[in-house]
Amino acid sequence: MAKKVDVMKILELAGGKDNVASVAHCATRLRIRLRNEAVDTLDEIKKISGVLGIQKNAGEVQVIIGPAVDDVYQDFIKAGGFRAEEKIRENLDADQKKGFRAVLNTLFEAVTGCISPVVYAFVVMGMFKSFSAILGPTLLGWAAPESDLYVLLDGIGNAITYFIPFLLAYSSSQKLGANTIISIVLAAILMSPAVSGVVAAGQPFKVFGLFPMTLIDYSSSFLPIILIVAVQVYVEKFLNKVIPAVLKTILVPTCTVAVMTVLGLCVLGPVGQWLGTGLANVVMMLSEHAGWLEGALVCALYVFMVAFGLGGPVFLATFAVYTQTGTDFLYFPYMAIYGMVLVGIDLGYIIKTRSADEKQTGLVALTSQLLGSVSEPTIYGVLFRNKKALAIELAACAAGGFYCGLTHTAVIGLTFGLPVVGSFLCFSGLTTANFVNGCISVALGFALALIGMLILYKDEER
Repeated sequence: MAKKVDVMKILELAGGKDNVASVAHCATRLRIRLRNEAVDTLDEIKKISGVLGIQKNAGEVQVIIGPAVDDVYQDFIKAGGFRAEEKIRENLDADQKKGFRAVLNTLFEAVTGCISPVVYAFVVMGMFKSFSAILGPTLLGWAAPESDLYVLLDGIGNAITYFIPFLLAYSSSQKLGANTIISIVLAAILMSPAVSGVVAAGQPFKVFGLFPMTLIDYSSSFLPIILIVAVQVYVEKFLNKVIPAVLKTILVPTCTVAVMTVLGLCVLGPVGQWLGTGLANVVMMLSEHAGWLEGALVCALYVFMVAFGLGGPVFLATFAVYTQTGTDFLYFPYMAIYGMVLVGIDLGYIIKTRSADEKQTGLVALTSQLLGSVSEPTIYGVLFRNKKALAIELAACAAGGFYCGLTHTAVIGLTFGLPVVGSFLCFSGLTTANFVNGCISVALGFALALIGMLILYKDEER
């Protein structure tokens, strides 16, 4: 049974009801937006039973609870009389942090918010590509490359990659507040046979006969459509203000498409593509020249990237490579290794700890990692409270990452969400050696973590 969290104590230490502007929650965290963040009792929240830790970020305190966060959220809004998903009042903006770091955090949050829902499509892609790899000539050889089964399985995976602008048009419009249908229309323009034909012809072309178009193939791209939808929001707001109500139904969508077609094909699309290509080139250069050292460092430091929210820029750069090449050597392999290392840590913790409460903490952490790929309960409930466990985790990740980087092993499908097997399947679909080395990397990290906990961890050292 989950620990009952004292929400009244959290409210008190956060400065009381009057200091709470709004409250929401994600998969593991209670997110409390403060009117005044200069409260000297915030650090005391982490001492409350059932709280795994806290993070402070630009006017917001994030109370890390774990999978039971929804129950805590419901209790919290009842205790304070708050409305669910209450909007922050406009006059509170002056109290929030500003500056380059805050702007950068907001930017990465917006872009990753547009991308995150689409990751499910890549999970599907990874599964079908894994099936085609396992059944096809790469591994078992049960399906010939020209067979209907292989062609369909491989085609489903490729279709998701190719038409990624449509998926991102939908998710970006939902995140940023644009008209979803118009956003999808703009993606269709980027991917239309007419535009593709112009690009393939390689001849100069002017949009509406006036504006020179940069010849770019937008299939498998991700930043161009996000930039286009971001600007679409403001174009729609402007048009809704200046166009009479009686004409809005016709003119707002028509004018939006006309304006965004010019901006998309002539400015935003090229800028997004150049940025994405630049990120991809940087990542590929690091992957080629850093090798084993990069693998050991990235994998070992991954826990801190998750804990302190530093993964956004790396994720964006990695996603740029992945959407263009269908593979990643820099970041996603270490996500797979890290996830299974945490499983080993949690299993060892459950076995070695003698406290019933701590066994429950370990069980919650293990369940969260296995079923939801949510690592905060392990980070704050086990690793950051036990230096020995953290040292074992770092060593196990470094070893798995070292081998993965040394063998230049790539992730093909984003199947991390599947319990246990997904961390191995993600390496299938390229070559047999890639799959085998990926499995060795993950298994090595898991084994070292579990064995390290069983041999080196002692309950009294907490």
